[in-house]
Amino acid sequence: MRMSTLAAAGAVTAALAAAVAWAQGFGPGGHEPFGPFGLLAAHHAVRELGLTPEQKARVKGILRSHREEFHEITERLHGVHDAVRQVAHQDAVDEAAIREKVGAAVEPLGDLAVLHARVRHEIHGVLTAEQREKAEALHDEMRAHWEELRKSMRELGDDWLEDPS
Repeated sequence: MRMSTLAAAGAVTAALAAAVAWAQGFGPGGHEPFGPFGLLAAHHAVRELGLTPEQKARVKGILRSHREEFHEITERLHGVHDAVRQVAHQDAVDEAAIREKVGAAVEPLGDLAVLHARVRHEIHGVLTAEQREKAEALHDEMRAHWEELRKSMRELGDDWLEDPS
């Protein structure tokens, strides 16, 4: 039961963090990785969960208190991504160099996972039992939606590869 409660709080955290990330412009050159769908999901979650003004303020405070950590980690991840992209786009394929650059992502990815877990735990303390149940249902819906989207994209790619024209 505890894991499902934390997962539910995680859904709210992800949605609200996406909104904060969108507002803060995490992406390089103004491109936000969460896009408008992350923002819409956050608004949907807040509306569906029926957070009180006090709860909204507390959640915003939690997210604000971790904003710089999120920024720092995502900047590190952007740097790692750029390094991987550069070595992977060279004329000669250097598998060892590519794997070395990808390996550098382990630490910031771990830092991001730990930060998400901490924030999720903090937000968990703000939600009522009913809100946690609703958040879990929303999380399940979102997960199912993304799985369908991944499946559709995979099928689209397969169709394109099989199309003789």
